[in-house]
Amino acid sequence: MNTRIVTDMEGFQSLQEDWERLELQDPDATYYSTFQFNYFWWKTHSKDPGKRLFIVCCFLDNRVVGIAPLMIRRDRSKLFSCSTLCFIGQGDYFTFLLERGGGSEIKILKELFGAFHAHDSLWDKFELTHLTQESQLLHYLLRHEQYNEHVQYLTSCPVIPIREHETYERLSQTKDFIKMKKTRDKLRKQVNYRFKVVTGEQNAEIYDRVARVHRLLKEYLQTEKGRSERRSLFENEYTDEFLRRLFRNNEQVVVFMLEDERGEIINYSICYLYKDVLYDWNSGYAPEYSTFHGLANVLMIETLEHLFKEKLGKRLDCGAGSYAWKFKWTSRFNVNYTFKMWNLLKARGRLYRFLSGFKTMLQTAFIMTGMIEIML
Repeated sequence: MNTRIVTDMEGFQSLQEDWERLELQDPDATYYSTFQFNYFWWKTHSKDPGKRLFIVCCFLDNRVVGIAPLMIRRDRSKLFSCSTLCFIGQGDYFTFLLERGGGSEIKILKELFGAFHAHDSLWDKFELTHLTQESQLLHYLLRHEQYNEHVQYLTSCPVIPIREHETYERLSQTKDFIKMKKTRDKLRKQVNYRFKVVTGEQNAEIYDRVARVHRLLKEYLQTEKGRSERRSLFENEYTDEFLRRLFRNNEQVVVFMLEDERGEIINYSICYLYKDVLYDWNSGYAPEYSTFHGLANVLMIETLEHLFKEKLGKRLDCGAGSYAWKFKWTSRFNVNYTFKMWNLLKARGRLYRFLSGFKTMLQTAFIMTGMIEIML
């Protein structure tokens, strides 16, 4: 086996055939692993001077058997700058694509990690996020003494196993579901809403509408709720361009929403459909409906009924975040982990590890001080 590093757009595009072959046969691959998602993301974010492409490919007999879709991101502050080796893109699940069936997954991963270390002069921190619990990549990190201690819990993604329920009627007989249907009836009486599903050619038009709702929601939460940390991903110029490309005539982007009688969006949910799984990754609601409790549940009821009727998808992944409302719909969830390792061969890496540890110690001290004050 041998490896090659791809650092330019031409080389990235040349990988399409092999990348798509691997993504289809790798059970760990999600929509966030596809060539389409990663290529569109890099095509727009490559304009950011703080990002450099670093895709590592593993070859066996001149055949691509592994792809690590990475980049080197330059993070800057007033005093320091840090080069981080990390995944391309933003999403809820990431992994390396591996050829399956030959029992050589561990060997492929060993070659890929060997390439990362062979180029360790280029990075100060190695960070891999949103690694799901059953992936080969996470298993490799956990079984390796050098990497195990750098793996930590990140978040959970609740999952609704749609096809485990025989019918929508059977699913809708649960106590929580009956209570949520009363909320739906209340909204229907007040607003007389319409449920709508948008995909394919209609996506370009709907993009501007959902982006506007999300931006208005951000402003509302900042000004009315004091949520100064709240941001809208649709305001980032690179992300905006990427999503516009991705939405265009894409049947794998599915938008579920409720509209009022004027045709204005009440709330929405955007999913990626891949390998019979719907990945819910962004949602929002119009600020004027902020006082109506249970909007997300109303949209979920309508969405699930549509999925059963159209036989669309086997699972609905509710996305990252262990929010209570998600677990009212399911007891199933995926656990995601993160891997972060400082490059101790570089003085800067050792400094950053010290500063990171010092920051953690201060945060712990503040928490403990607060607990002591409460106890006293």
